[in-house]
Amino acid sequence: MIQGKLINNNSPKLTIIFQSAGRIPDHILDKILLKQASREEVALYHQRYNWIKIATNKETDYLFLEDFFSDSYGWYMIDSGKDIIEEFNHQLSEFIEQHHYKEVITFGSSKGGTGALLYGLLNPKITTVFSVVPQINSIKYINKYMNKYKSLFFPKPDTSLEKQLDDIFYNPELYKNGTHKNTTIYFYTGLGDDQFTEILNFQNFIVEKVKSSTIIINSSQKKHTPVVVDNVAFIQDLLHALENNNKISNKNLVKLQKGLFLLKDK
Repeated sequence: MIQGKLINNNSPKLTIIFQSAGRIPDHILDKILLKQASREEVALYHQRYNWIKIATNKETDYLFLEDFFSDSYGWYMIDSGKDIIEEFNHQLSEFIEQHHYKEVITFGSSKGGTGALLYGLLNPKITTVFSVVPQINSIKYINKYMNKYKSLFFPKPDTSLEKQLDDIFYNPELYKNGTHKNTTIYFYTGLGDDQFTEILNFQNFIVEKVKSSTIIINSSQKKHTPVVVDNVAFIQDLLHALENNNKISNKNLVKLQKGLFLLKDK
C-alpha cells in the first residue's frame, strides 16, 4: 500500500512528505474516468514528487509518499470507496520501525497537508507535523473542485463514509488512544485560502488536545496555490528548522500571541 521514494542520508530522523494534488493533469483524469489510462501511465505522474527540491537537509532522511488510490488520488484516506486509514497507518508504523527512526516529522501541502496532519495525530511514532494549507474538510473540497471525478473515490454513493471522512478531524475515535498528546503541530495558511476558516476553527479545537499547536497566517489575500508557491523559501526554512530542532528567524514573521503568527506578504 505504501509507495514512494526514500532519500537515505543514514539519519535517525525521518521527514515524511505527503503529496499535493496536481500530480495528474485533467486530461489524464478524464482518461481514468473513461478507463482508458493504464495504471503504469498514471504511476509516472505520481512519481513526479512535489517538494523534492526541499529535501536538502542531510541531517534527516526523506520519504516521499504517493497517494495513488482510487486509480487517481485518495487523500491518503480512501481507495475506491474503501476506508484505508487504519491499514495505511499500520504500514507507516512498520516502515518507521524497520528503519529504526527515532524522530519523525510529517509535512505536506493541500491534500498532502491533510495526510500529514491525519497521520501525525494518529501515529504515536510521529511527533511533529507541518501542515500547509490542508483540507480540513476533504469531501467539501472534492465536491467543489473535483466533483467530476468523485465517482473514482466513491464508485457507489456512500453518504455515511463521506461524512465520516469529511469530519475525520473532529471524530472522537481519532483521539481515543491519546497518541496526539505528544504531537507538536504547525499550520501555515492564508487569509485567501479556500479553507482558511476551517483551518482556524480546527486550530482552536486542537490546541488544548496536543502538546502544542501554532498557526502562521499569511497576511495577503493570495489564493490556495500562490500563498504556497510565493513563499517556498519561508516554508523550506521552517521545515528545516523543525528538522534541526531550531527556531526560525524571519523579518516578515510577527508573533501576535502564543501560537499565532502573521507572515507579512504583499
